[in-house]
Amino acid sequence: MGEDVTVSDHGLLVGENVPPILGEYGGLNLGVMEELGYTVRKKDENGDPVDEIDWEKTRAVQIRSNYIYINLKGRDKYGIVEAKDKYDLEEQIISDLYSYRDKATGKRVGGIAMRNKDSVVLGLGGAECGDIIFTINEGFNRLHGDGLSTAEGYAQTSVTPVFLAAGEDIKEGKITDRVIRQVDVAPTIAEILDVRKPEQCEGAPVYQILKK
Repeated sequence: MGEDVTVSDHGLLVGENVPPILGEYGGLNLGVMEELGYTVRKKDENGDPVDEIDWEKTRAVQIRSNYIYINLKGRDKYGIVEAKDKYDLEEQIISDLYSYRDKATGKRVGGIAMRNKDSVVLGLGGAECGDIIFTINEGFNRLHGDGLSTAEGYAQTSVTPVFLAAGEDIKEGKITDRVIRQVDVAPTIAEILDVRKPEQCEGAPVYQILKK
């Protein structure tokens, strides 16, 4: 008896457009956030911006693909936003993200945008995530990690990950239409091995591919 399960972190897509700088996973992103006035750079003696953030004027920054952090007083080293103003500022940023349009195409760049506490429905939220979690709209994704896992790109590319299973307890040649999530992998393996599922398990076994 033996089963094999093969999964991938993600696929990789080819972007259709040259998107505005939002959701890039390398460092702090300016682009859209600077254009909207939330992130401000210092200026040299000629009034030209330099590559240094002016924290005394910056209300929010976009870092790590899908996260926007409010520059909160009392929490952040150079925070300027009062705690009482955080909710309204988040609302304003979310509204601006939904309203922002790509200048070349006129299409909306942002996908989903929500507060940290609301993003639990996406399996996110908590101290490891930003104050606002957002995705990039399909067609403006760069490679991966800035949009939903269902995003598709140019030339039939996609970020959809791979899930393959084979063995005595797996139906031969079965292809399921079910969306298999990362949290479904552990309970599926537990079901195959007939062992106790993880205590904090959030997913469910992929029964569609199992013989038993």
